[in-house]
Amino acid sequence: MTSQENTRISEYLAKNEEEALEFLKSIVNTDSFSYDKKGVNNVAAKIMELLESKGISYVIRENEEFGNHIIATIKGPKDGKILLMGHMDTVHPEGTTKERPFTVEGNLLRGPGVSDMKAGLVTMIYAVTALEKFANEDLCDIEILFTPEEEIGSPISRAVIEERAKDALAVFNLEAGRPDGSVVTARKGSAHLKIEIEGKASHSGAFIENGISANDELALKMTKIKELMNNDKGVTVNIGTIKGGVSNNMVSPHAMATVHSGFWKTEDFDELYKGIEKIVNTSYVKGTKSSLSGGVSILPMEYNDGTAQLYKIVQQAAQDMSLPITEQHTKGAADAGFASSMGVPTICAMGPVGGNWHALDEYMELDTFLPRMELLARSILLFSKDIKN
Repeated sequence: MTSQENTRISEYLAKNEEEALEFLKSIVNTDSFSYDKKGVNNVAAKIMELLESKGISYVIRENEEFGNHIIATIKGPKDGKILLMGHMDTVHPEGTTKERPFTVEGNLLRGPGVSDMKAGLVTMIYAVTALEKFANEDLCDIEILFTPEEEIGSPISRAVIEERAKDALAVFNLEAGRPDGSVVTARKGSAHLKIEIEGKASHSGAFIENGISANDELALKMTKIKELMNNDKGVTVNIGTIKGGVSNNMVSPHAMATVHSGFWKTEDFDELYKGIEKIVNTSYVKGTKSSLSGGVSILPMEYNDGTAQLYKIVQQAAQDMSLPITEQHTKGAADAGFASSMGVPTICAMGPVGGNWHALDEYMELDTFLPRMELLARSILLFSKDIKN
């Protein structure tokens, strides 16, 4: 990378910082709850308008249940493709932005989804725009995938991510930089399960002996399932929601519970699942019938040699900027796991630094906005320059 390229990219990003912040404000102030298709598509519409203003081509993939996918492309003369990813949805229901709109508090930007991960969406667009303007001759193709429902496990985006990542040389996921500024080179996977139990109703005063309690069966199963948690391997088990029974004087005819698990390795979850399945298939209260549904929603982002090499490129880019950078392994699952599980070198958390995600006090650090844009641009360019046609 030449000094002239460095200077031009840096100057372009600095010149457009206010414009980028205004765009960030506009999409933070647009509700985009995962199940709110209209809201997510409102964010998508703003993104498409910005892409058009920057001369970046894109295609739309419409979806029936959730918001649309946007796939934007910058063509480069070198062989291969780098995939950038980000999700447009948040965990916050419609109306949240009116209660807690985008605000600036000194160095902290506030608002629902400001760093998880709307700042990352903005970062991708401006970084690739700078690259196209000032370093296009050194680029391979760059593709940007905007997804609509990561916060609920990417039920429709998994297939799209795997399709777009299968021929990628590298993937950068623009989740927020960790509070200490580090990027992520490994993440846990996530699974969501549901247990349903059938019993038999009867009057719990006069004829309790005629009933078969689904609630009792669920309670016994829950304690046994929790015993499968393995802290040494990092396999967590959480009973999320519980429902059961009809009234206080009726033996419960039905019960239900949801189970969430986090895990570093897929084989560890496979072992856990077999244990849960055995418990579900065992009737501890005679006469109950149980079923188990669900499975892995997001695959783990397992550390591998390709990711280690890609991180070295990010380190070099950061060093050239005199920007301290570290890596970490984090418990939260993200779409990066789908690409990583295909063997594609993947780095996550390349977005501006933030924290307290999903909480009332979520924040993004303003003084990391430009540096992380430049870090992404430089990392892409360094990687592209190493490609041999």
